[in-house]
Amino acid sequence: MVGVILLVLTLLLSFTGYLLPWDQLAIWAITVGTNMARATPFLGHEGPGAALLSIGDINLVHAGSDVRFALLGGRFVGEAALLRFYVLHCIGFPFIIIIFMAIHFWRIRKDGGITTPL
Repeated sequence: MVGVILLVLTLLLSFTGYLLPWDQLAIWAITVGTNMARATPFLGHEGPGAALLSIGDINLVHAGSDVRFALLGGRFVGEAALLRFYVLHCIGFPFIIIIFMAIHFWRIRKDGGITTPL
């Protein structure tokens, strides 16, 4: 499981680094990627389960409070999105990856390493 988490974190690291050249291709790629995030269950306002998170007529997940808005820091790709992706790429994900690599190496050491079949 730790290896799968490391794989996902590596993919997220490459996704956040895609915006850093700040060219037209990167802006449109991040726009497409964050538009897909709108459809995540319970976190995106277009996703399944978003309607279930409501109190009366008040929706707790809407366009101004979903995962896309949190990633971009607004409604469109701009300076706030560039800053958030830079911080995630240079500080956030590498720190989390180091923690999971330490857990991974500890588990390999604890379990006896890679053994050959009998």
